[in-house]
Amino acid sequence: MYTLFKVNINIVFCILALFLSACGGADSSDTGTAQQGLSDQVVQSFVPGERVQLDAIASSYTGVSYPLKIYLPQNRVANKTYPVIYALDAEWRFDTIADSLDDNKMEVIVVGVENYADDNYKHREDYSQWPLARDYFDFINKELAPSIEARYPVNQSDRTIMGHSNTGLFVGLVLLMDDPQQPFFHRHVSFDGSFWAHPETTSQLIDDRRAQSQALKSRTILVGANGSIGNVLYVRQFDALLERANFAQLDLTYLEYKQDHIPVVAHSMDEVLTALYQN
Repeated sequence: MYTLFKVNINIVFCILALFLSACGGADSSDTGTAQQGLSDQVVQSFVPGERVQLDAIASSYTGVSYPLKIYLPQNRVANKTYPVIYALDAEWRFDTIADSLDDNKMEVIVVGVENYADDNYKHREDYSQWPLARDYFDFINKELAPSIEARYPVNQSDRTIMGHSNTGLFVGLVLLMDDPQQPFFHRHVSFDGSFWAHPETTSQLIDDRRAQSQALKSRTILVGANGSIGNVLYVRQFDALLERANFAQLDLTYLEYKQDHIPVVAHSMDEVLTALYQN
């Protein structure tokens, strides 16, 4: 009986050994390979970005200082650069953009530019409109961007500017006043821009830009808020003016939502970022 029991036990161990060998369980090198593969997956998995408050920056062009924030991808790779979004109205929009990048697992740097907070944000309104918009643009591309891009791994051939309401109008003006041959910004996003301000001037700026060059290289997204409160009629008009100008190389997308002026930003952000960075 005891001999029979030993034989049965030996048979079981032999079968188990064969099973482990077939599955690779008895091969230490295969086990190491599997562990390495798992380790690589952990290293490469997406981690939500880092959000940092920076020191304010003073501008000689506009005469005021602007508080700054920055969002940085966590898994940054040495010698790799990343697309950047210069996001205006950052005190209200920065976290919305950063949350969407996290949710969609996008590795993009966001430079959040807050406003100079005077009475009723009059400075914001004035410097978003023509002609003071030229000074605000000079601040961004000649003072702010060089400071940021000297410290952080920004892909200087993939810059986006993003704004809402008054600064959404400013984004449209940047599209038109940037250098035709070597534009500073390559993507433009305007959420329900205040294109009701100086429509004749804006139309003339489009004509002037068309006279400079028939090419306008940009991926531009215009968002209209078609709720009870919004600028949708004026955003449609601006879109129509750009379409009529028939610029070469302008990748123009118009998105409209049954949302009010303020909530349209958060409502559309995922779709906007997906459209902005699609191949």
